[in-house]
Amino acid sequence: MELKKIDAQEFATLPNFDVEYEDSAYAGEMSEKAYNVLASACDNAHSGYFEEMLQDLYLDQALLAREMDAKGAFARIVKRLYEHGVASGDAGCCCNLANLYHNTSGRGSAEDYTHAVELYELGSDRGDTQSMINLGYIYYYGRGCERDYTRAYECFARAALTDTNPEAYWKLGDLYASGKGVRKSDCIAWQLYSKAYELAGESPLAARAAHHMADYLMRGIDGVMGPDPERALGLYVQAEVGYYHLIDAGLTYYQRQLDQSIEGQRLAREALQKRHLDIRAGE
Repeated sequence: MELKKIDAQEFATLPNFDVEYEDSAYAGEMSEKAYNVLASACDNAHSGYFEEMLQDLYLDQALLAREMDAKGAFARIVKRLYEHGVASGDAGCCCNLANLYHNTSGRGSAEDYTHAVELYELGSDRGDTQSMINLGYIYYYGRGCERDYTRAYECFARAALTDTNPEAYWKLGDLYASGKGVRKSDCIAWQLYSKAYELAGESPLAARAAHHMADYLMRGIDGVMGPDPERALGLYVQAEVGYYHLIDAGLTYYQRQLDQSIEGQRLAREALQKRHLDIRAGE
């Protein structure tokens, strides 16, 4: 996959702060807010500040999701900026460009998945943790290839060892919880989910770890802990709020987990109510 940098002549045609939105060729093709986001991103890309460029595009995730879904001029320019970053040697741009080819529904073309894998591998080699994780998803779900839980484990483990990304830890937890590619261990899964929860902090990404921990707290783990519906309820609520933020950012595939976390709250409340009724009854 050969990619070219953006030259000075092409940069002159892209959104920039020297041309007001109303006087630009993009008035009407995107909102003024979207134009200003791109103007800043293009300026940073032109200066070679790719971390800042990616931050420009990350700050308003809801805006990014809407404009990218519309597949208009905004989406075309963002893709071109990622291509410029990859051609310039940036690791993060490899992952972001790969994401455009990685159809998470599993309905992508073989060519698109080939491009995604190539870019994730390039990003991984350049040290980008998210590229390692997303490559793990390719193998975990068998998107454009056969399912390979062993290779998925290797990708997630490499990311966990390389960085403190909570997603790597909760995906390793998923493997141990299900016994896919590794020997099933609820104890290890709990430890990994707990680590992911700790690393995520106040981020919406804490939702996934909180959700898994709540599920375990509802049933307990032999030799480790008993059921704790009170703590589970708090974690399900936290998961619900986190999922709302993730879905707002365009990650609509979290809708199923959102519904599960809401149902989990109902079950936790029932278990909690029963526990306290039993206490009052002297049982």
